[in-house]
Amino acid sequence: MESLELIKRRISSAQSLKSIVRTMKILAAVSMRQYEKMLDALKEYVNGIEMGLQVVLKDFESLHEFKETFDGKKTGAVIFGSDMGMCGQFNELISAYAVNSFSGIKSGSIEVISIGDRVAAKLEGRGFNASGMLPYPAGLSGNVKPVMQELLLRIESWREQKGVEQVLLFYNAPSDTGGRYAPQMKMLLPVGKEYLEKLKAKKWESNTLPMYKMERNALFSALIKDLLYAEIFRAFVDSLTSENAARLVSMQAAEKHVDDHIEELNGVYNQERQDQITSELLDIIAGFEAVTN
Repeated sequence: MESLELIKRRISSAQSLKSIVRTMKILAAVSMRQYEKMLDALKEYVNGIEMGLQVVLKDFESLHEFKETFDGKKTGAVIFGSDMGMCGQFNELISAYAVNSFSGIKSGSIEVISIGDRVAAKLEGRGFNASGMLPYPAGLSGNVKPVMQELLLRIESWREQKGVEQVLLFYNAPSDTGGRYAPQMKMLLPVGKEYLEKLKAKKWESNTLPMYKMERNALFSALIKDLLYAEIFRAFVDSLTSENAARLVSMQAAEKHVDDHIEELNGVYNQERQDQITSELLDIIAGFEAVTN
């Protein structure tokens, strides 16, 4: 059996680990709340862009000039993963979802950028090599902007040099399911004709439409660029929110495991201590009987 001192050290180490796990759980919960607030603000921002598009689209007599469907040329895919660790099956889930979605796309007609090394490795493990990789941002404060700028440049390069017309975003998004997040796909380009028609037909809430002085097509193009930028940013925020949700679930499971381990060690310690007390009492009794005889 182990000595009491050794068991006490093991209990102390487990309690220190529990403190670390609890701290990480709190940080994950706080980060989740911050990103959820950011998602709410982002919805308001996108709503403002859509209102601007709604005003401009009412000056278009017809939307026939806008493409309604993807014509089958090259596809570009951006897959958002995580390099931070301790977030369960986060990368496995999104990589499997993306590869399954590629099954209907012809081989050689897709370009893929992975956000993070780990999701790129998961894609490679499933027999699919990403053609490009961008570093995973540790957060939204200062780290995400250069990654987004580089991603936009890559997408523009796809369109100009490789004939990519359809761009898909794959990322984990918050969910009401038990896992708190689920993989999803968002078509970034082309902007759907049906979506634009709904905006144009949408009833304006006030009695008068706002006026604009900028040239119509230039304003429409600027609003679409803002919309695309917001959609990419939302993918980052959704992914980071989901990552912290996954980490929170992992830390909750780890905390329970550590609690169980501490309880087990306490049981071992109490048993060993009782055995020692019993042994000492037997020694005293044996000594007393020897002296008495």
